[in-house]
Amino acid sequence: MRIYNTNPEIGCRILLLLGIVKEAYSAERLGYYDYFSLHLNDLKDGYEGLHPSNPNHSSEIIIKRKTIKNAITYLISKGLLTVVYSASGFKYKNTDLADHLIELLDNTYSLEYKKCVIEVDNFFRNMKDDDIKKYVTNNIGKWVGQFEDEGD
Repeated sequence: MRIYNTNPEIGCRILLLLGIVKEAYSAERLGYYDYFSLHLNDLKDGYEGLHPSNPNHSSEIIIKRKTIKNAITYLISKGLLTVVYSASGFKYKNTDLADHLIELLDNTYSLEYKKCVIEVDNFFRNMKDDDIKKYVTNNIGKWVGQFEDEGD
């Protein structure tokens, strides 16, 4: 049975993330926040990421688009996310049921993930989605995995 990168796993992270920011976010912003919450060391020096920085790990940003959208659909079908319609597009926020569910997620990984989300939100909070996208586009080539030789 596969547990990593499944809708329930990614969905739990989305719920935790939205529980921290207390706002409705686009799928694109959720993807960026999730990526940087897992690889905080790509955003801020001196931090260790929750997931290892494997070679070319920054390609996860591109792959994450589809997995985030699939997890969003899954969460909506379970009554855990609601869609907010706006002039800028679809955004998503936790339902009351989701807020009660995330109170139960108090394991070490979830608590560390929440801390990372706070750091990511502090960095990006005042930026629009397009500004975050520009930041990623301008910096993606700079992120090196811990197993890559930075001297080459």
